[in-house]
Formats: sequence, C-alpha cells, structure tokens
Amino acid sequence: MKQSVITPSSSALDSLELKSSVIKLNYSNRLITIPTDKILRLEGDCNYTVVHTQNKKYVSARTLKYFEGILDKNYFVRVHKSHIINMLHIKDNGVQLNNSEIKFEEGKLIEVSRRKLKEVVKKFRSYNKV
Repeated sequence: MKQSVITPSSSALDSLELKSSVIKLNYSNRLITIPTDKILRLEGDCNYTVVHTQNKKYVSARTLKYFEGILDKNYFVRVHKSHIINMLHIKDNGVQLNNSEIKFEEGKLIEVSRRKLKEVVKKFRSYNKV
C-alpha cells in the first residue's frame, strides 16, 4: 500500500492531525511536528498564531480559529478571543473565579473573558475529576 504525503494545505490535514495528536507548522522554511501535549497555549495575533511550547515559541501563518478546529476539545479550550489553553498545563488551583484568570505551571497568567468564564470553570472541574 502506497503511503500518501499530506502537506499543510491539504484538506485532509485536520482529521489526520487530530488523530495523531500532533500539529504541523511551517517554521524556518521547514515543516516541523509538535506533539500537542507539549503545547502550553496558543495566542492569536491577527492572522498569525503564536504556539507556546515548554521550550520554544513558534509563529504560524494560520488563525487561532484554524487551531481551535483541529485541537482536541477535551484538553484545549478557548478562554479568550486571543487565547487557547491546554488544560494539562494549568496549576491545580489555576482557575481563579474572582480575577477571571488562569495560572499556568510556569506562573504565566492568562485572562479569561467574561463570556467564557463559566464554560472554562466547568471544563476545568470536569477535567480534574478524570
């Protein structure tokens, strides 16, 4: 059976990346693969997305909405119009209701929009029960 090669512009990329738990980005004129469990958060900047990993930042020419569509909804949640976070990297007491903020393991604070706060708290509580 011949193995097919899929490039980032392929329409089948969304389903392939979701199943394999990696994302592929063009970075420094090459295609790199990032395991989704290494992603801390994604930050939107107009039509670009900054992917924050444990060791490095990568800039992608894709929108935050694109990544929201391909990332696993059990672990990744959009908390703000410019942020998607990975639930794996939030501190145990990381969701602060009174401040509408989320605290990451490395100490970074991310603001949660008022519209998304209830959904984020619910998802965080259900995630911690598992």
